[in-house]
Amino acid sequence: MNRIPVVYTFDKRIILGAAVAIQSMIDCANSDTAYDIFILHSDLSDKEINSFTKFTSNTRHTIEFMYIDPARFKNAPKSKGSWTEIVYYRLITPEIFPQYDKIIYVDTDVLFKNDLWNAYSIDISDYECAAVPVEVNGENMICHNYFPENTNKYIYISSFLIFNLKRMREEKTVEKFERVIKEVNKRLKFFDLDTLNIACEKFYPLPFSYGVFQSVFYNDDITKADEYKFLKGVYSLDELETAKKDVIFVHYAGDLGKPWRMKHPYADYKQYMDKIPKELKKYTFRDLRKKFFSKR
Repeated sequence: MNRIPVVYTFDKRIILGAAVAIQSMIDCANSDTAYDIFILHSDLSDKEINSFTKFTSNTRHTIEFMYIDPARFKNAPKSKGSWTEIVYYRLITPEIFPQYDKIIYVDTDVLFKNDLWNAYSIDISDYECAAVPVEVNGENMICHNYFPENTNKYIYISSFLIFNLKRMREEKTVEKFERVIKEVNKRLKFFDLDTLNIACEKFYPLPFSYGVFQSVFYNDDITKADEYKFLKGVYSLDELETAKKDVIFVHYAGDLGKPWRMKHPYADYKQYMDKIPKELKKYTFRDLRKKFFSKR
């Protein structure tokens, strides 16, 4: 059995999305893959935890919840919307999981279509992290902010990460993250993403199939996707078409919004929304407001 540790970080605001992500990951696992799922959270109730625990009952998979005190990142820049201190939790995995040399992190606004063993089995011994490049790094970037402290060729998205925890502990990467948060602070725009890209000097580049943007996945003409204008600097059209065909998971990023906030969610996503337990179908006021004004 191929056991894979996978980390999610979320709070009460994203329960529905997290439920879809986790259930679809379990459903798309190969028969010889077993996920050890870890949830880092700041405010989930016992009732909510019990509901998630049922996902792995009588299966080969496991799920464990770990409370992280929000005060750990009280001085880090954050927003009142989607990006609270929870976005930084992924950055402290090296110290939280000393029992692992490698671990996968995944965002909650995703829908799985395939298994993760090929990703987990990649040799990243010479790298702190593996991630998907999405834009050429430079002063004229379209989507991301330029930081002279970032010496990488590309900007790597933080929605799917394979952390080399062993190397990160050796290189004191968490301390590097903390130093970036302290020194760059209010200049951080995409908080965890910017911190990761500034602190880590060497990424293993994963194919775009690990997080195909919804604008690409659901668009017959990829060149019409909003994100194509910066993705084309990293990938050829053929490479994007291949990623779409071989997609591991869809990432619901960008102006199109989250599917649970749409009047008419994508059919494949809605199938999972209908499948998860009713006690996890929780909408925040912000979700309902965006759903009301949604153009989809």
